Amino acid sequence: MILPHIPYSPKLTDSVSSDSVSNEQQNHASANQQGAYLVLQSAGRWSDVFRLSPPCEAVIGRASSNQIVVRSEQASRRHARIFWANSGWMIEDLGSRNGTFVAGSVVRDPRRLRSGDKIQIAGFAIFFTDRLGGGLGSSTGSDLGSHRGQDQATDQITMEIDADSITDRRRYSDYLRGCSQQRAVTGSLLKLAFALAQLNRLEDAVATVLDALESQLQLDTAGVYLGESVSLLEDAAPIASMGEIPLVGTRQSGVRSYRRPPETLIQNVANERGKALLARNVLGDKQLAAENSRGEIEVESIILAPICDHQDRVLGMIHLTTAGGIRPFDSEDLQWVVAAAEILAESLSRLADHDRLAKSLRRNRHRADVLQRQLSDKVRIVGKSDAIAEVTRKIALAAPTGATVLIRGESGVGKELVAAALHHTSDRSEGPLVCLNCAALSDSLLESELFGHEKGAFTGATERKRGKFEMADGGTLMLDEIGEMNSELQAKLLRVLEGHPFERVGGHEPIRVDVRVVAATNRDLQAMVGEGTFRQDLYYRLHVVEIFVPPLRARQHDCLLLATFFLDQFNRQMGRRVEGFTRSAQQKLLGYHWPGNIRELRNVVERAVVLNQKTVIDENDLVLSPAELGRPDTKGKPNQGDPLDLEISLAKLEQQHIERVLRYTDGNKSRASAILGIERSTLDRKRKKYAAEAND
Repeated sequence: MILPHIPYSPKLTDSVSSDSVSNEQQNHASANQQGAYLVLQSAGRWSDVFRLSPPCEAVIGRASSNQIVVRSEQASRRHARIFWANSGWMIEDLGSRNGTFVAGSVVRDPRRLRSGDKIQIAGFAIFFTDRLGGGLGSSTGSDLGSHRGQDQATDQITMEIDADSITDRRRYSDYLRGCSQQRAVTGSLLKLAFALAQLNRLEDAVATVLDALESQLQLDTAGVYLGESVSLLEDAAPIASMGEIPLVGTRQSGVRSYRRPPETLIQNVANERGKALLARNVLGDKQLAAENSRGEIEVESIILAPICDHQDRVLGMIHLTTAGGIRPFDSEDLQWVVAAAEILAESLSRLADHDRLAKSLRRNRHRADVLQRQLSDKVRIVGKSDAIAEVTRKIALAAPTGATVLIRGESGVGKELVAAALHHTSDRSEGPLVCLNCAALSDSLLESELFGHEKGAFTGATERKRGKFEMADGGTLMLDEIGEMNSELQAKLLRVLEGHPFERVGGHEPIRVDVRVVAATNRDLQAMVGEGTFRQDLYYRLHVVEIFVPPLRARQHDCLLLATFFLDQFNRQMGRRVEGFTRSAQQKLLGYHWPGNIRELRNVVERAVVLNQKTVIDENDLVLSPAELGRPDTKGKPNQGDPLDLEISLAKLEQQHIERVLRYTDGNKSRASAILGIERSTLDRKRKKYAAEAND
């Protein structure tokens, strides 16, 4: 609703004496005792207010010369009149066509109005009240939905502006919706929006808005209120009381200090989907302005504009006042303030998003640092020996390239750790690292795991499944125990490594992926090529870069470094405070042969931490496997307790060692595989192989 502009005609000028000012304030205070208000509500919300102050009257009708204009064909040009008589406010019908109703009864003769009466004219409801309190909405709002035309009430009923009227309430400004032709006004708002867009602090945003208000409007005082939860807009609650929103900034153009508006005014404006209020002729009205230190109300006009988020929740208020001698606010001023409040609300939303993103970024950075530390523990290659230095050198050279890498070494030396180091130091580190043990699955299942399968491809294939190659797209795929793959799968793997597409098991759709393959084995692939059990072309395709990981016994002095590293790791995980190893425990660690390599050492340290109640790990806390009995001494001679045949193959020695460990564990395969540092499936496969060779 745009109200007509009324020329400024001040009642007080700079030449008026202080006595005349005091007399006029007293007259207003006296009139206020007899004053009343006409309130228009829309959908149950306080919409527009017209202040009645004797001896003036309010004519309601379709004519634009009326104080209250009802824009409806059902209304007469001069429909009804409200006037002061016999110490009360009266209403009379002015011969209208469709009649005037009060409290549901037709008005035939002038009748006295009582506070809370509902006046119905041309399908619109206007409420008469002698006070502006929080109870107004609750007592009258429930009846409004039943009256025709209430959704259009704000647009069709206009209150003409004069010196004795409270004029307008507004939800949105036309300046931000393309309805204004005033380029200077919209330009100043655009400048404000740009200024706010460059700020990252709420205090600076409030100060910028106050500066813009002071430069754009003739005002006496200005204040901005913002709720404490404004930085978390999604958690902000509607404001119901003045005490819930602190004052965050003020401006004064003269000697008068800023004062808060009355609580009743706040309660009526600060509701869900609240509207801005323009009020005039406020002098002496305690319901619309606060008294000064002398008990006087110096305010001539006010604007109170709520700051609302996208969900129409009130986050704060902009409160402006003028005093005598300053041009009172008009409807255009109201629109500019409402536009400024909308722009500030958008800025607050942006600042809240910026604050949330900054906090989220800090949390994510902290989480990334924690994960990076945890990851560095998992991919950290511990050791100072020359053999480990050579391994780290090759990793540094091979990682940035896309070359296929073959990692060789005994079971438990950390081949998967080397593969992880290759991945995380390459340009594929943001992609996935997928590992697959080729010895843990049968040939048919291994093909499905590698390339995936379609629904119904075989018994049990109840749905489509993506293979490891698809899962590792854009990253690295580690194939552990590559020497256990059969020749048919070796041929399919070779085609993928050469850049050809593959198909899922039971599928016909060609699939291409970008995957770097890192293979690992504890077997001699070159010997297997000579035996015809491993494809020569695949061997050459895998053997682009070879990294040999030495066994722990070949870098014995790294044993204590690794043991201390694992001890610190388990202390953190289990909340223990084991300080270290005794000298005898260190000697026992150094004197052991470590057939299970680093995996076995890790298990030994973990067992010692779990079962230890002391602050240090002693020799008796280290439970080593019986393989120690067969370890050659420093002179290269067998130990006297368990003589060994030096003319024996490595495979036969492995078989004998497995059988000894199984006897030691009373046939417990899970415990035996843990001591040996291998998977239980690998233990079963090796035993079947030895049994088949014995039968042959």
